[in-house]
Amino acid sequence: MKFSSRQVDDVSVFDFKGDLVGGPDASKIRDAITEKIEAGERKFLLNMDKVGFVNSTGIGIVVTVYTSISNAGGTMKICNANEKVSRVMVVTKLLQVFDSYYEETEALKAFQST
Repeated sequence: MKFSSRQVDDVSVFDFKGDLVGGPDASKIRDAITEKIEAGERKFLLNMDKVGFVNSTGIGIVVTVYTSISNAGGTMKICNANEKVSRVMVVTKLLQVFDSYYEETEALKAFQST
């Protein structure tokens, strides 16, 4: 799993690439988001466009990140989840917790109304 981050206005966008299954990059993701929270960032978008697969450990990473962001008074949204990733989120009922959008532009627009 690789990831990068970028700013779009006041939203920190994290682009994930590869399978979200844990491993050493999991702690790097948490650390990067914690660093952004400590810098005052409160709006986060996880772009799953290039994620092929997610397992229970990957879901745990997303839940941990969501909890950290929420505890800091922030908001997290997900975009571009493919059918496999969406199916896992439906089965785990996480789509009832996370705001999920098909397109990044939709998700970014949704932040403007919060």
